[in-house]
Amino acid sequence: MSFRASVTWHDRTSRIALILLWIVRILVKPILSIWPSNDFGIGLLGRLSWVVDKVTPRPRSVQIVDADLGGVPGECIISPKPVDDPLEDATILYFHGGGFIFCGPSTHRQLCVQLALDSGAPVYSMDYRQVPAVPIAGSVHDAMNAYTALLETAVDPTRIIVGGDSAGGYLAVKVAEIAARRGLQRPAAVIGYSPLLSLDLDDSGHDLEYMKKDAYLPIEALEKLRPRWLAGQEAIEGEMNPVDADPDLFPPMFLSAAEFELTRPDVEDMTERLTDAGKTVETHLWREQIHAWPVLARALPEAMELIGLSTRFARRAVVAVDDGRAA
Repeated sequence: MSFRASVTWHDRTSRIALILLWIVRILVKPILSIWPSNDFGIGLLGRLSWVVDKVTPRPRSVQIVDADLGGVPGECIISPKPVDDPLEDATILYFHGGGFIFCGPSTHRQLCVQLALDSGAPVYSMDYRQVPAVPIAGSVHDAMNAYTALLETAVDPTRIIVGGDSAGGYLAVKVAEIAARRGLQRPAAVIGYSPLLSLDLDDSGHDLEYMKKDAYLPIEALEKLRPRWLAGQEAIEGEMNPVDADPDLFPPMFLSAAEFELTRPDVEDMTERLTDAGKTVETHLWREQIHAWPVLARALPEAMELIGLSTRFARRAVVAVDDGRAA
């Protein structure tokens, strides 16, 4: 999986990350491997957000308010803005991961809080519809509704950063792609933590034996979900797999993946395609981490470091937008 694109590898691993890796590998992955993919099984997973919301205290360092963008509910996290920061007047639109079947703003609150604290920008964390209520096409529809509504309400629509992890990373990249196809204002940058860039996880071009080393995502379980992802008559707007889209559609992109996880091959493919097209892309690959580890912000040092890297990238992207506008 070597190529010409510039990629940063991170070898340092904290003790807590190693412990977490083995706990997930030994306990969580076997459970997910046998978890039923019917409505009952998905419904049980869907209760996770409710449980997390009830048992986790809300951070006091920021203000969290209910939000609605284009009919899509969510929450807005507001932190004190730094003085004279390039991200002044910027807005972050975030989509949580969870395989399009579970999780929500509550499960990803610590990540979004840290994004808000690092950037000083308000972070909108959206509770888009998921399976079984809608297939992925419906999730994409909600993501675009949220983005187009934010274009009308953001302080500066040229300073919107769209982000997400895993399935939410898929939505973030799709928002950038579809915005360009529709002729809308494109995001200033996209942040993807372990983003799902292809729905064809069993593609013959991928090393399936390598992908089976993912610490907790069993590829067989995800393949069982694929018919649910693509159910119904509505097609996904644009490319079904964002990794196959025209690189010229995308703004600057920040990507990350763990050494052994299902999403890494497509993250590397996307990095190569963007680099070959002369686009701005910054990719970080991390050893001994689990899929979408920034969700564990404030508990995992590597999560805090990666979030910091992504907000610094966003600052540079916004400065580039300003420089281009001045020219």
